[in-house]
Amino acid sequence: MEVHTHSHTARKKWTHYFWEFLMLFLAVFCGFLAEYQLEHKIERDREKRFIETFIEDLRSDTADISRVLRFRKQKMERMDSLMLLLSTGQIKGNENHLYFFGRTLIRTASFISNDRTISQLKSSGSLRLIRNEQAADSMMSYQSLVETIHSNQEDDRIEKEGRRPCIIPYV
Repeated sequence: MEVHTHSHTARKKWTHYFWEFLMLFLAVFCGFLAEYQLEHKIERDREKRFIETFIEDLRSDTADISRVLRFRKQKMERMDSLMLLLSTGQIKGNENHLYFFGRTLIRTASFISNDRTISQLKSSGSLRLIRNEQAADSMMSYQSLVETIHSNQEDDRIEKEGRRPCIIPYV
């Protein structure tokens, strides 16, 4: 076992204190560098995870938009069929078709976006993690378009409510 001398028994040279200071300074400095590197790695990993979840959101939105477009195309075809029946006066014998078209044409399909990633980015201030400025701008532009679509859908709903006939209760 090694025996250490106590500091009060032997006097140290100033160079010994200098080397102790230097070693301590380097240890603390290396610790700061390691923490800095770790923080950057964590931020890059979070950026990658946010982009991956945003891509998943876009896939979900694309599928929902396709569903709404198919619904609207089908609705337009049914509206054309209804208009053809009404314009040619072929009401007699086509009552079932007229009823079916009338019932299905009042239905709507709304686009509901999956905004989990963009909401999290905006509310937590993590949008700064997206280093590619063009990508961040595209994400915000997309969100602006989604908000416009939701606003238009709400306007359509309000207009549709205004056209609903008043039903007078039977007395």
